[in-house]
Order: sequence, then C-alpha cells, then structure tokens
Amino acid sequence: MRSSPVRLLLVAVLATLVSLVTTADAAVGSWQLKSREAQEVSGAWHIYAKIELPKAPLTAHQTMRFVFTKTMVYERSLIDGHAEPVINRQSLTGQSPSTESLDVNFSDATGKIFKGTNFDFGLTRVRGYEAGEYSVELRTSDNTIIGGKQTLILKGDNPVVDRRSMAFNAKDPKVKKIEGYDAGSNQAMNDSNELPANNNAGAPGEVTPTGTATGFVPKEGLQETEEEKIKTKPGGCGCETVGARSPASALVLFLPIAAAGVVSYRRRRRA
Repeated sequence: MRSSPVRLLLVAVLATLVSLVTTADAAVGSWQLKSREAQEVSGAWHIYAKIELPKAPLTAHQTMRFVFTKTMVYERSLIDGHAEPVINRQSLTGQSPSTESLDVNFSDATGKIFKGTNFDFGLTRVRGYEAGEYSVELRTSDNTIIGGKQTLILKGDNPVVDRRSMAFNAKDPKVKKIEGYDAGSNQAMNDSNELPANNNAGAPGEVTPTGTATGFVPKEGLQETEEEKIKTKPGGCGCETVGARSPASALVLFLPIAAAGVVSYRRRRRA
C-alpha cells in the first residue's frame, strides 16, 4: 500500500518541527541550583547556581535575569489552643513575579572566557522575599529562557500573625452569657429595665459644687452711668414743663400784673 503525498508531507513537517525545538533547547543551554533549600541568615538567603551556555559568549560579563514566582508562603500564626506560633503553609496562585537582573561573569582571573560558570547571589526581605517556596526561571537580557524552571525553598521565621478569635472576660461576675436569641430569663445584668437606687450621695464619680460662683456680668457693669440716668419731673400740679421753674420766668409772669396795677392807680388819681 502506497502512502499518499499528503501523509508524507505531514510527516516531513512534524520531523522538521521536532528538530527545530530540539536545536533551540540545546542552543539556550541549561542551569541548575546547587541546593534547592537556603537558610535565612540575618534577613538574607545565599543562592548558588551553575549556568551552562551552548558556547562561550563574546564578552565575559552577561546580564542574566532570575525570575522568582512565589508559590507557597510559610505563615507563623497564633491560634486558639496553642501558646507558641504554628507554621501554616499557604499555597499561592497568580502571584506577580519578582525579577533580579544580575551581572554574571563567565571568565576566570586570567580573563579567559568559558561557556559555563558558577554564580552566587543573595535575596533579602527588604526586596520583598520571605520564607516559603518559589519557582525560579533564568532568562537572558533579551528574554530568552535558559533551561527549565527550578524550585527554591527559603527557610526562616516570618513575622507572627495573630489569628486567635476574640476572647471575652467570662470571669467577670457582672457579665453573663446570654443564652438564646431572645435573651429569655438569663439576660445580662446590663439589660435590666430597673435603674439602681442612688443611695451613695457624694460617692466617687459624683460631682459636688464647691466655692463661690462668679457672676456672669462683672460688678462694674451693674453700676449706672451718667448717660444712663433718666431725668424725671418734680411733683406739682402738672402745669409746668419738664425741669424746675427759674426766677426769670416768675418775673415775666409778674410784669403784666404790675402794669395793670399802675394803670388802675393813675385812673383813680385823675378821677
């Protein structure tokens, strides 16, 4: 049975793709962690790695990007029933990766360049790292992936998180537990409708006035000034105007009477 041309073409394409993928993987090299676990020392972790390139680079110093993605955090929690913190391993997903761009040297002391090198660097809490597990990926400066992903475990003591439930002081005799949703007969003392009698007059906490209170208006403000005094007319028949009668006004009233007397006196002498 003869194979169709279409089938032969598909086989050739698949073989070419497999060859290209294999060549690409071999071209980017490989890398690995010397130890998958690192112990924290003074807030930092020391990481050791071995990097192998397909061939020696043109320059000794190459920029490599270590990409860390947190997959699990080791939380130290205070929980009910335990006096000491317990370790709670929390699995994480969808975390934003942290990138460390580092200068890797592929030469020795004489300046000779090699295709492989041993490299070490440090991770600190200041940079946002904490005890837990990370997925690590190595890339070149142009974002080409080298080798496969590695799993790194950072050991240490993370800050303690208090996850205990709130505890009320049940030993206090003034506080009672309410049983049921409608309180019933076992209601707390604070829910009583009766008010306590005030038998302790002057007890602590009660305010008692002492001393002499100062008036709101000062003493000077209560004294009447000259401008505020109201003039009143003196007692009399009510035919006088406001104010006392002066001697000049009395003389004016007496002049017509005196004139009438003089005229009457002259008429009698003529008669």
